[in-house]
Amino acid sequence: MGWMMDTKKFFALADADDADGLEKALNGAPETFRIRDDGGETLFLYSIFRGKTKCAELLKRRGEQSLHEAALAGDAERVAVLAKAAPWSVDTLSPDGWTALHLAAFLGQGTALVALLEHGADPRIFGRAFDSNLPIHAAAAGRRLDKALFAKLVAATGDPDVLQKAGYTALMIAAANGFTDAIDVLLSAGASKTIETPEGKTAADFARERGHEALAEKLGA
Repeated sequence: MGWMMDTKKFFALADADDADGLEKALNGAPETFRIRDDGGETLFLYSIFRGKTKCAELLKRRGEQSLHEAALAGDAERVAVLAKAAPWSVDTLSPDGWTALHLAAFLGQGTALVALLEHGADPRIFGRAFDSNLPIHAAAAGRRLDKALFAKLVAATGDPDVLQKAGYTALMIAAANGFTDAIDVLLSAGASKTIETPEGKTAADFARERGHEALAEKLGA
């Protein structure tokens, strides 16, 4: 029970990005993926999403991560081990509403993404977080996945024009972010330039609003 009483202390150390202090505090604690805040977020996810790089590196080195953590860390070997042990787990959602495939796609963790797809992860599962999207939308927003792997993800998804909750396509998101590689892949896969949001905006409009004039011309209908 002692380590459970220190949960807030662990997260306070992560907030301060105090890796040395966190390492000492974790001595004798269980696997770190079992240590969660009130919202269910693990120490590693908490550190990654808040830019606490020293603590994130410490936790990554300690290993024994959960599936979602391994996807974020780009640990394809760990992903494969966990997926083989519990095939049902590859499509589970993290406490904040993402599949492991969403997380790998967003951070551009290509080897983990491939491992997830090879072990049956479904790219057509919508996240339950704020924007309720698919991994291709997460990849377009993250701008980190390389061209070949983005193409693999789009092919696995099937429909390049699938909409996320607010009515945006991956092409619109990529256009807004100036993500040229993703735009090339999506257009090659047959993505439509003319789909409009409920507000009447196209991918070209998003590119132009963000100052990507060359892309706006390319995306003009």
